Amino acid sequence: MVHQIKFLKLIVLFAIMALFVFLSFTLKGNVETNLLKTILPSDIAASTDIIPIADKSASVIKVVFETDAVQNLDALKDSFISSVDKSYFEINKPDVSNLLNQYLSHPANFLSDSARELLKNEKYDEVYTRSLQALYNPAALQLTSMDKDPYLFVDDFILSRSKMFQSVNSINDRYYDFISLKIKNKEGLSPDLSNKKIAEIVELQKKLTNSSSKIYLAGSPVHSYTTSTNSVVSINIICFLSTLLIAIMTYYYFRSIKVLIPIAASIIFGMLAGYVATKLWFDNFQIITMVFSTTLIGIGIDYSYHYCFSDKFDKTFIKNLSLSLFTTIVPFALLYLTGIELLKQIAVFTVFGLSAIYLFVVIFYPCFDFPKPEKSINFPQKMYKITLIIFVILSAAGYVRLHFNDSLTALYTPSKKLLHAEKLFNEVSGDFSQNTQFITIKGNSLEEILEKEEKVSEDLVKKNIDYLALSKFVPSGARQEENFELVKELYSQNLDNFKGFLTAGQISRLKKQTFARVDFDIENYPYLSDFILTPGTSLILVFSPENINVNESFAAVVNVQQDIAKYMKKYREILFAIFPFVFLTLIFIVLYGLKKNIKLLLPPVLGIFCATGLSSLIFGELNLFSFIALYLVLGFTMDYSIFRAGGSRHVEDAIFISALTTAFSFLLLSLTGFKLLGSISLVLFCGILVSYMAGFLILNDKNLNSMVQ
Repeated sequence: MVHQIKFLKLIVLFAIMALFVFLSFTLKGNVETNLLKTILPSDIAASTDIIPIADKSASVIKVVFETDAVQNLDALKDSFISSVDKSYFEINKPDVSNLLNQYLSHPANFLSDSARELLKNEKYDEVYTRSLQALYNPAALQLTSMDKDPYLFVDDFILSRSKMFQSVNSINDRYYDFISLKIKNKEGLSPDLSNKKIAEIVELQKKLTNSSSKIYLAGSPVHSYTTSTNSVVSINIICFLSTLLIAIMTYYYFRSIKVLIPIAASIIFGMLAGYVATKLWFDNFQIITMVFSTTLIGIGIDYSYHYCFSDKFDKTFIKNLSLSLFTTIVPFALLYLTGIELLKQIAVFTVFGLSAIYLFVVIFYPCFDFPKPEKSINFPQKMYKITLIIFVILSAAGYVRLHFNDSLTALYTPSKKLLHAEKLFNEVSGDFSQNTQFITIKGNSLEEILEKEEKVSEDLVKKNIDYLALSKFVPSGARQEENFELVKELYSQNLDNFKGFLTAGQISRLKKQTFARVDFDIENYPYLSDFILTPGTSLILVFSPENINVNESFAAVVNVQQDIAKYMKKYREILFAIFPFVFLTLIFIVLYGLKKNIKLLLPPVLGIFCATGLSSLIFGELNLFSFIALYLVLGFTMDYSIFRAGGSRHVEDAIFISALTTAFSFLLLSLTGFKLLGSISLVLFCGILVSYMAGFLILNDKNLNSMVQ
């Protein structure tokens, strides 16, 4: 009767958690795929403009069209645009016709930086010479007539601007054009729906690409879609292979797979509990947390196997199991202190998931009739010694080249295909470069923002630094009036030189014209509105490999890669500083006495040493997340020492299968292709493997049971 009541409670718990998971995916489904939000500490994300800058491009898909003949370019572009779902995507191709009309209607208001500098220095003859050169140049634009703009200031102004005024680009006898697809109301779309629409664009790209015409896709949504799609595949593969290994090992030891029923139930229970806790704790569920959650299979199954291989279920077993749980969740809980959203979610998911599996084993496993193991494995110490010596030698070699890389490139490297698409779009559009930095400008109105931008850009011009800003296309009212006055003074001093081109009436009319300000409604120019970061904040893009400084209270320099590297280094140093205290804590909380506790820590320490060296040898560098993985190695492998100290008859078999399944899960995870997870998983795989072998050699002696007090 007692067992029946327990089973009923278990079924009710399963039903409640499963219903919660189903409804959360069905009604909300808010799985976060933004990689920057995943790795950036939440306090930093809230206090800087890094996330708004990233979000600016997070909803834009960049599309480049390539053909071998210019006459085919429009047909390719039209075919693509006609098939795009306009209810979800906004076609954004810089429409410069309205801007040109504004420039042409008041040419004296718009001067290039070089023309302004010449007029301010009263170098009128040089201005006149430049205008004649442009006038007689057959390749010149000549957008205006001589009687309206004799010095061709509008032509000069447009030529000094970006490639947005060019319709078609030619590179190596191939012809290119580009557009951007902006996802409408991205915040209101579920990731599932957003990914579905991006998948349609990817299929459209494949359909229209052939030997003579190609379409390239770039932008943050494409990167997120590719990562999340690969992650789903990885989850399925890891779950399948991990489950297959567990089934094989279970059948080998017990000659039955019925044991898998309660084991599978415990893992599913733990994963449901971890998911429910994470969903209730956080607003969004990180896609990488979903991938990492599959490792709970390898970790959580340890408790099941220790129960199955134990001689009896008593207070000693519960003490060992509880101590094992505690030493595992403590390092995971410490990840929460980093402030990094991904690690906080992994901490919450794992702590609650493992605790749920622990409770499942302690409360419900006595209700099951588990068979006794029929097989055992003879462990060749000589092979372990040789393998361990090889690992130590390789690790020592890795320490020679050990260094840390805190940059974004250490966390995520796009595929060659996506990287090529990004570079091609930059080259065709002239929009970004590899050395892009940002300057944010704060202001209470558009006019104030433009004036502040112009003040900052003057310093950039003096330093010969190329930049792109709203004020470069839309001068402030004050700048327009200043330009007009400079041109008016030029007319009074130099316009008579054009008597051979203009009549006396035309010259007189140009000299007598009065200033009229041109107002721009930014919302009518999608390209220009992209320079508005948030209400009251604009964005200047600076193309320079050197660090720039702005000595203005209303401006701030944002170098995304360098700023993130600075924060990653800060958190890595914090974790490094508290690492010794974690060891001290474990030494004094494990219940076997100080001297024996130190002995129990030796295998995890050796595992950490080798994991660090081998990761350095393979990757050539370590990052914050590979360092964090060392905490996890300590938490996982301390379990093996504790259960060896417990002295069960089949303890070595239980530890072997636990280490094998856990290490195998992380080995699979290291092959997912996502660099961040790969660096973590490889450290865990090496650390678990070495620690297991070291523990077998160091702690596997006849007097080990005497360690229990």
